[in-house]
Amino acid sequence: MSDADEVVTHELVIQRLAGEMFRAAVWAALGTFAVGVVVSTVIWGTEGLYGSLIGGVIAIASSLATLLLMRKTAALDPMFVMVAALGGFMGKLIVLLLAVILLRGQDWLEPKALGITLVATVLVTSFLEARASKRSRSQMVVPASEGT
Repeated sequence: MSDADEVVTHELVIQRLAGEMFRAAVWAALGTFAVGVVVSTVIWGTEGLYGSLIGGVIAIASSLATLLLMRKTAALDPMFVMVAALGGFMGKLIVLLLAVILLRGQDWLEPKALGITLVATVLVTSFLEARASKRSRSQMVVPASEGT
């Protein structure tokens, strides 16, 4: 069976899209994280290093969790996939807000380094994921659903 003979399903489209989004964002996210760590360490020293490390790890983990959620819900009804995507986005915002609130008063890290690295990494990752989704070939196919 060749790729042309492959039956296109909603699950396959979502799986491909998640893969394309991951490939588009992974290196830029890691690069943004690395730049944040270096710049924060130069400006704020050890406290900046710790803050930017925590911010970058949280940002990358939340972005990976969103893509994992897409993959895990791909076999479900399209409406549930959209609900899961919205829930994942809301969960990401809550995690980011909680991290900033809980780590705000810590003396051993610089909150500005945490916030800047976290926001920069999330923005770069989200932008590239959205761009990959817009450019994706897989969205040009509307798979047939059962009963139609």
